[in-house]
Amino acid sequence: MKNRIKALLLVIPFFMSTPAWADEISDQIKMGLTAYEEKDYRTAVDELKFVVALLEKLKNDQNLKLLPSALEGWEKVETDNKDNQVAMAMMGGGASMKGKYIRGEKEKVEIEILANSPLLSMMRMMLNNPAMMAGEKNTTPFRYKRSKGMKKVNGNKSEIMIVVAGQIMIKVVGSNLKDDAVLKEYLDAIDIAKLKGALL
Repeated sequence: MKNRIKALLLVIPFFMSTPAWADEISDQIKMGLTAYEEKDYRTAVDELKFVVALLEKLKNDQNLKLLPSALEGWEKVETDNKDNQVAMAMMGGGASMKGKYIRGEKEKVEIEILANSPLLSMMRMMLNNPAMMAGEKNTTPFRYKRSKGMKKVNGNKSEIMIVVAGQIMIKVVGSNLKDDAVLKEYLDAIDIAKLKGALL
């Protein structure tokens, strides 16, 4: 336990590569290291937990930048992903981010990206089993480049879901769209190579 605390406290500073990290996080690490050296392990653990929470927030803020900009004629709506991250933690971990886009008063697109989550095993099972997909109403197989997926249309709502590299789910959902071809346009706007580099 003591060795693990010391290792974490010593390694974390190497990941602090930007000035924004160099204040509050650095101070907390120093406080934790001081507590460790004084054999106050309880305080050291508390400080380390606080540092991890701050780093998680920085990571989540960075992940939000992986969402695409709004297409021409559309507007990106600011969203708070905090509740989403809490839900992910309760379901076993992983990264999750959501973006919302609107055009006019009715058209809406939502993009959800989920990575390294236990939930993905069920989705992979469905995509690899045509019988399971056939059992889903209004659902058809969909392929985007080399990624398997599915498309579902229900009334004024259309949804495309793909799984990339077996570990990243991208879901694009549109409501009241004049043409659901815009869903693929938003897929095209996602930098999948960058996504894989950041999340895998």
